[in-house]
Amino acid sequence: MALDINTFDISTMIFEKLKAIYGDLKEVPSKIPGMDRVGEVKWYDPGEKALALFQTFRVQTIRDVEIKNFFERDKLDPSNSFVIMLIPDDTLPLPLFAVDVDVHKGKYIHVITDMIPLSKHSEYLKRYDEPLGKLRKKYEGLSGMVDELTDEINKIYPALKQFKAYSSSGMIFGNVPIAHGAQAVELLGDYVNLYCSFVRESGQCAILKNEDIRKEAQERKWQFLMMMSQIDFSEDMPSEPRRSG
Repeated sequence: MALDINTFDISTMIFEKLKAIYGDLKEVPSKIPGMDRVGEVKWYDPGEKALALFQTFRVQTIRDVEIKNFFERDKLDPSNSFVIMLIPDDTLPLPLFAVDVDVHKGKYIHVITDMIPLSKHSEYLKRYDEPLGKLRKKYEGLSGMVDELTDEINKIYPALKQFKAYSSSGMIFGNVPIAHGAQAVELLGDYVNLYCSFVRESGQCAILKNEDIRKEAQERKWQFLMMMSQIDFSEDMPSEPRRSG
């Protein structure tokens, strides 16, 4: 049976893959209520039997919401929105995993996904950034992919300029035609699978035990999260309550 991207639950797909690799997740109350006014939002911390540590994990699903069309900004499209962020623990400074997908039903899939590198150390980048850059090349030919964030795009999404300062060489940004929905899901699956491989190998990774890298990662993570907390994420959903960090 062909995948129907208009109804497909992207949040559940990603959640199940991350749950499988971490093993034990404990649902906890909202940590940033100001961001959680729309849709279904769940937060998770590591459970007692978790196979690896992380700081926190947020999953947001907003169904049947009106979102501004990327190409015609005065139009609102019936859409489903999925926002996932996994924040690493200070003692295990893996990249920060982030996904933001809006399925504009019958039109296109707006995709932003990345694994934010928390260190600029060459060994860290070789282990975590280079594989991501190689994975991105696999999807360079996917219709709707954007290779460069132009001034025009930055006018539509001013926050992207700030986000770009932290992004990896494998950041994905694009508006994939709805006919290529299965490929968009494959892309997201490949990205989360790569992250799961990082988690699986993290216990034996000496670079993650480097105290200088841990300190740098802690500072960079805090800076990134502070930047994100100052962005108003509700602008493209004018019919919904304001939702900022």
